[in-house]
Amino acid sequence: MSNAAKHRRTAFFLLAGAVFALMLLFNCLTPYIADDFTFAYAFDTGLRLISLPQLIQSLAYHYMEWTGRVVVKFFAQGFTMLPKIVFNLCNAAAYLGLGLVIYRLALGRRSGRYDLAAFVLIEASLWEISPAFGQTNLWMCGSCNYLWATLGCLAFLLPWRYYLQKPFVSGRGMAAGMAVAGLFAGWLSENTSAGLLVCLVLCVAFLLWQKQKVPAWMLTGLAGALAGFAILIAAPGNYNRANDFVDTSSFLTKYAVRFFNCLNMLWDNALPLLLAFAALYLLLWLQKPGRAALAWPVILLLGGLGANFAMILSPFYYDRSSHGVFSLLTAACAACLVQLDGARLKKLVAVAAACVSVVCVFDLFAAGYDIASYWMMYRTREDLIVAEAAETEGAAITTYGIEPYTRWCGAYGLPDIRESGEDSIGLARSKWYGVADLTADEVHTYPFPGHTNAAYEAGLETDSTEASESAAG
Repeated sequence: MSNAAKHRRTAFFLLAGAVFALMLLFNCLTPYIADDFTFAYAFDTGLRLISLPQLIQSLAYHYMEWTGRVVVKFFAQGFTMLPKIVFNLCNAAAYLGLGLVIYRLALGRRSGRYDLAAFVLIEASLWEISPAFGQTNLWMCGSCNYLWATLGCLAFLLPWRYYLQKPFVSGRGMAAGMAVAGLFAGWLSENTSAGLLVCLVLCVAFLLWQKQKVPAWMLTGLAGALAGFAILIAAPGNYNRANDFVDTSSFLTKYAVRFFNCLNMLWDNALPLLLAFAALYLLLWLQKPGRAALAWPVILLLGGLGANFAMILSPFYYDRSSHGVFSLLTAACAACLVQLDGARLKKLVAVAAACVSVVCVFDLFAAGYDIASYWMMYRTREDLIVAEAAETEGAAITTYGIEPYTRWCGAYGLPDIRESGEDSIGLARSKWYGVADLTADEVHTYPFPGHTNAAYEAGLETDSTEASESAAG
């Protein structure tokens, strides 16, 4: 290996280590939030989770009453039985793992090549594009539901990428293993698993179009993924929950609104990725590297679009549900990027990566300030709650809510302590602290020059009103 190659490899590993360390720090600064308190208790009995059999029974109840997404819920509930540092380490590794899987989906089996610019752009996309970064990568419940689901689906795609790049021989063991892996991959997430299925079907279709043999493991993997997806969608809990959302709109209006919700999600957040894909794919097509090289980015692109428009079947499209969508679109762009040849093009990519890194660093400072400030206010409030709960057994405590500023904070957009503690999250939080009732009569915030949030705006409005009344008096 040449000295230049060694330097690239060293820089690549240093960047990967920095990503892990940063995410570990942010995870350590993210406390239990919202549903984390609910998931600490068994759904069937309401008792604190302390054992694996208890967890299995809780998930079985959850499948029948709430949702079929029990594979990711296994982790979301299971981590509440362990010290938080265990989740922090695992989640930081999962975030880094997602970036590396996307990189490998793009690069394929080529060894000895450490494309630092491509990895920088992948990490930048994961950091900048998501409209709910904290909810999907730091919040414990959200990370298990979205980051871990996306990681599982994309990791399952790796053998398909390798085979399309260069067919390889496999045996019965791989066919059986892919069937089991496919079962779990299809069972992970309603829309991300749907995008995965789009990719799998297109891979098989491409091989048939090329008049190549479809290996047995592809067929068993696809069958397993379809079975897992069917188990996920057929959960009685899905239909119980659907009954809670009554939409009296006409069929046409209802699905037109949902279609535009999906379209707006792309327009508002993924437009840079879609434009980048169009430019990169055109350059790749002009170089004419071969059918498989041209087909693979399109497969990933259509998988991402499939995951996005699968949300037409849901009455709501939460920002956090786009995690798998944007990860697949990022992989599609990267799959074009790593295949481009030419020294001048590579220099332009390196310049682009440097410019994007500057933007990420600026946002990193804002995100770090927000996450750390929220953590400090949270700890202060928790100390007050614990002290008051210890003084009076079964106390009804009134405290304050905390509102963060940026989408990088895990608590951003999630319910905190509220005026009423009668919802499931409020009841679980009261049980967590051992109090009869835990409510908030105001919302606190912290100084953040150049940024604002609803609590801060409400405070300004109140101050303005008081000032006007004082002047009038």
